[in-house]
Amino acid sequence: MHLHSFKLVLLNQIYYSLLLVTISQIVHTSHIREICEKRDIFFDPFRCQLYELDLLDEPITYLLYDVNPSEGFNLRRDVYIRMAVFLEFLRTQRGYRRAKLVLPPWSNLVHWRSHNIDQTHLFWSHFFDLQSMKRYTNVIDMDEFFAEYERLHGTNAGVVLDEVYKLKHFDNMFENGMFIDKFEEHVCPKSHEYDPGLSALAYLGYGNFTCEQVTCLHFQGSAMLLHKLLETYKSQRSHTRYVLVLNAEIVLHDLWGNVDYWEARRSMRFANELIEVAARFRADLLNSSDQQDRTLRPARWTDERAHRTARGGDYLCAHIRRADFLYGRDKTTPTIQSAALQIRAKLLELGLKTVFVASDCSRMEFYNLKNYLKRFRVVRFVPESYEQRHALKDGGIAIVDQIVCSHARYFIGTYESTFTYRIYEEREIIGFPKDLTFNTFCKSEKDMNCEKNTVWPIVYH
Repeated sequence: MHLHSFKLVLLNQIYYSLLLVTISQIVHTSHIREICEKRDIFFDPFRCQLYELDLLDEPITYLLYDVNPSEGFNLRRDVYIRMAVFLEFLRTQRGYRRAKLVLPPWSNLVHWRSHNIDQTHLFWSHFFDLQSMKRYTNVIDMDEFFAEYERLHGTNAGVVLDEVYKLKHFDNMFENGMFIDKFEEHVCPKSHEYDPGLSALAYLGYGNFTCEQVTCLHFQGSAMLLHKLLETYKSQRSHTRYVLVLNAEIVLHDLWGNVDYWEARRSMRFANELIEVAARFRADLLNSSDQQDRTLRPARWTDERAHRTARGGDYLCAHIRRADFLYGRDKTTPTIQSAALQIRAKLLELGLKTVFVASDCSRMEFYNLKNYLKRFRVVRFVPESYEQRHALKDGGIAIVDQIVCSHARYFIGTYESTFTYRIYEEREIIGFPKDLTFNTFCKSEKDMNCEKNTVWPIVYH
């Protein structure tokens, strides 16, 4: 009997020793972002990420956000980086280590012109490699959020947001000549008044959102100020917290262009389907491939290293912004003829015969551009069929343009265009020499000493 009891004690000690060893093997890495429940420690421990054993007692914060409807595709990508860098910081703070960033779907953006195809509630996975983004921080698409909410609250449950913060600029942003990070509550305009208790919320066209509390705030400062905001209005009521930040474009970068910025940016790889469409186009019309252009990238962005050895295909890429730039930025936007003359000069200088054009110009403007460049081959991407346009959507077509431009031998873009900036970034990640990337059209070919876009080189650890 005594021996039997000894064996039981010994077995218990071995069991708990093995359990402790198992838990000790659960480490935090930048490649695994899954937070498990307590039971998963026993059933699937090596899938889990744990900082401390008390982590699972912390609440889960779902951080949702949206951007002013007038903002375009490429500015929204920049806002995402601000929020992603903030979330990665937030997840180091006690009480927020299980926080998740919910990505707002894309719906009929102002620059999307194809009104004969459905472009509502498009998930980020349609345009980006979500698994790559998850290697930077804990982000989830809206369909994943709905699935998690249903798992926690049951099927057919409407989403109840605990807090909604509607941000607005201060009327006077420079108090005594200084810009100070701060936020201040103000009375919501009548058009945004909500009844006490649960109120319907028109969020991204969804009809299943309600909110318990709406707070209107004047806000100025970096994304890190959001941590103070979340702490100020924090409630201890629930183990799960749902927060929505409206007009998130008002939130500034903490440090634009630093290592954190570039890691978040590098994680934003495009969806494989779009990369394949661009690769076929490059191969068929531009005789371009990653192998011969020295633009091969590691399978994971986390394996990228600093270099400037990319060569690019035997073509020049020009991003010629038209539309609202013709009247909103007419003092810096060239005419089609002037743009053609600047392209021509650079083609001759580089000994190239082909130019790929990424532009929102009209058919007539593109026709005129080709006439000004008769000695050269002028190419642009056009979907092969209605079915392909429907599959890609306008956002996907723009991304194909950016991919093709990011693999060109030489790139020249439009002054102060976010579309151009995103191409600059792609080329920096791929590893081009800076002088082949950071180039800007001037208003006139006769004044090439015009103000150019800022050079922001990539930064690695």
